Amino acid sequence: MSYEQEKEEIIFWGGQLHQRGLLCGSSGNISKCINDKILITAHNAYLGFLEKEDILVIDKEGNVLEGSKKPTSELALHLVIHKTFKEKPIVIHAHSPWTVYYFHYFDTLTPITFEEKIYLGNIIAIPQTTPTVTDVSPVISALENNDIVVLKNHGVVAIGKEFVSVFSLIELLETTAKVSLITHNLKSLAKIPPKKETQVKKYKLFSKEHIAALVETINNDQTARSLGEKLNLTTVLCNKETDSKTTISFCYQQGKIIQVKNSEENAEFVFSAKGEFWKKIFNGELDPFVAFNQGKIKLKGDFNKLSKWFPVFERTFALWKEVGVE
Repeated sequence: MSYEQEKEEIIFWGGQLHQRGLLCGSSGNISKCINDKILITAHNAYLGFLEKEDILVIDKEGNVLEGSKKPTSELALHLVIHKTFKEKPIVIHAHSPWTVYYFHYFDTLTPITFEEKIYLGNIIAIPQTTPTVTDVSPVISALENNDIVVLKNHGVVAIGKEFVSVFSLIELLETTAKVSLITHNLKSLAKIPPKKETQVKKYKLFSKEHIAALVETINNDQTARSLGEKLNLTTVLCNKETDSKTTISFCYQQGKIIQVKNSEENAEFVFSAKGEFWKKIFNGELDPFVAFNQGKIKLKGDFNKLSKWFPVFERTFALWKEVGVE
């Protein structure tokens, strides 16, 4: 098979990456998995001016089935990603300059705008000591929590179901890094003291002790309570762990949790996720908004109605990280 349409798609998005300044020269690479085959750009291919001959068809072991060129030098990275994340067939590795230089100087990037919080979450960079990725495992671990990861002094890797969603993550992160880098001096002038590290007690997920600690932390937080009163947070919000079928419903009245039930009956919103995702959320490894956007958390309920309470839930999710789980 020649995969003409898929090759045209890769050519188009390679051109978009080049036009938006997300790579230059022969940097970066793209792949798309189709059943048991992978389309991947060739070594030293100029993504901004791709020809169909620059796109190879390989099997999942990396053997070239169609094409006369060698695959990208990041072949091993693409192969492991496709084997691990079968439901996300698109992989783009770009050398976004503002992102690379931001993370050269800083270890993390904290989102500010709503779009950044929902689609990016907190971004960290994985240290790199070689020109190509030789140790894939840290990249895979990071991609389990987020669809985009930064390779320090190297570039970014993003995955997804559609080219447009993967491209938009890279573009959004580049803009965020650019603005953050430019405005960093303003933050320095503010002389904000560093946050003190606190020891977080660990609980068994959704145990009585865990739930009690959550309720106490949220109800005793003045910011959460004030936001809840101001926005009239009166609803029943249910968290469900799909592995054990554990169901916890928090009954809010004017921002205060007044009752906890082990049933989703009368729950206006139900959040369902595997236990591994809930644990990562409570331990601060996975952002709840990013998890929802990426499908790791499923929502039953009216998202538009939920969004009016965004500020109080943003504060609530920050407090969750103070109540870690084992």
